Amino acid sequence: MKSRIILNRERTAKAQEISIPIHGKGGELGIKAVTGLVGLIETLKDCGTCQEVQSVFDAICGYNACCIRCEFIDEKGADELMELVSMLAGQEMARCKNSCGKGTE
Repeated sequence: MKSRIILNRERTAKAQEISIPIHGKGGELGIKAVTGLVGLIETLKDCGTCQEVQSVFDAICGYNACCIRCEFIDEKGADELMELVSMLAGQEMARCKNSCGKGTE
């Protein structure tokens, strides 16, 4: 996993870019599967409730497991990806809790 901080004109952090090298097989189908997995991860930010975050996280876990079994993604890349997804899901869960003022919905 590689991480890079993008700075704004004031030299403060504007964004963080994280890249995870993923190796696998499957040709065009493998690329579509991994692209679908990335698309599913991107939907985490659109969740409005803690339950939605949990549901999307569970779906990502299942999709990731399928990609591993089909050899579309290697174990190392999948582990790094799920480490990042866990952090993102935690952040989104905290955001949802703060926005609705409740622990779960």
